[in-house]
Amino acid sequence: MAREKGLDLIEVAPSVRPPVCKILSWSKFKYDLSKKQRSSSKGKAKEMKEMWFSPYIGEGDINHKLKRVEEFLSKKHPVKLTIRVRGRVHNEVVTAQLEKILGLLEGKFETEEKPRREGRNLSIIIFPPKKISKTDDKEKK
Repeated sequence: MAREKGLDLIEVAPSVRPPVCKILSWSKFKYDLSKKQRSSSKGKAKEMKEMWFSPYIGEGDINHKLKRVEEFLSKKHPVKLTIRVRGRVHNEVVTAQLEKILGLLEGKFETEEKPRREGRNLSIIIFPPKKISKTDDKEKK
């Protein structure tokens, strides 16, 4: 029957008696299998997002970028916040700007490490907050 239709006979479950076979195209079967593996791996690892800031950025620009950061966090993506430095900028200005940004995001993220220098830039990786279970809430009261 498979030859008549120009398809392949694929053994699906060889260990059972009688063995189970399907009549379908081998290339389509392999393609569907690889597609299924790719889609299953997408859900496991969330993509790292990055948002860049300048040391001298305006309030409106900060608020706009922070809305995007909150969207990323709500979708469970980790976000890398980077202050990009060009020219002569004092370290105090850069750290103050990062502290201001983190202050505006207060309570909406978790972090595992301190901000770190990457060349002239200062960056920190923030993660979405983990949900608190109801038993933890009761213990706090």
